[in-house]
Amino acid sequence: MPARREGTAAGASSGDAPSRDSSSHAAAGLTVAAIVEAALAVIRGAGVSGLTMRSLAERLAVRAPSLYHHVRNKDELLELVARNAFDAFAADRTAYAEVRTLDDWIAVTTSGSHRLREFYAEHPGLAALIQAKATPYRDVGDGSRAALVRAQIEALVALGVPENTARETFETIAHWTLAAVAADGPDELFGAGLDLLMLGVRSRLSS
Repeated sequence: MPARREGTAAGASSGDAPSRDSSSHAAAGLTVAAIVEAALAVIRGAGVSGLTMRSLAERLAVRAPSLYHHVRNKDELLELVARNAFDAFAADRTAYAEVRTLDDWIAVTTSGSHRLREFYAEHPGLAALIQAKATPYRDVGDGSRAALVRAQIEALVALGVPENTARETFETIAHWTLAAVAADGPDELFGAGLDLLMLGVRSRLSS
């Protein structure tokens, strides 16, 4: 009889909820990249408002309390996502390292801005989260967002653009992109606005 009860208990724990042992092992192997990837998956399906410690735990197949070893609360989780949401843009960082002319930089930034808009559209509420939770542009900290920011600015500096001007150029484009995403206008309007913005960048930095 005891053996039968033990088997029944084991069978019950193999349902939708992860078992304590499997959850513990999964939680022990969690990384920042895995947490952010799972958080973005939740956001894709339910928006930022649907991202909770519980929904994240379900996505990772761990118990919610085990997440507190990695992030202390939801606010810290949101900050983590804001800092590291741009892992998908690693190719853009590489492209900036290969920039040799201002036209190169504008081409990389233009294509990257279009991809960034698509990325935000696929993750409802993420643009607003970046604005609210990410560190200021002049103190970007760490994470994949910071790496992309530095790549953009350093590529301009390498072309002879003063660092302050390079930062201002980046900040202008970043703020405009976020505002355009929030406006949720048609693709053609976004493209036309971005082209006009880049004309201004070319005019200012070429003078």
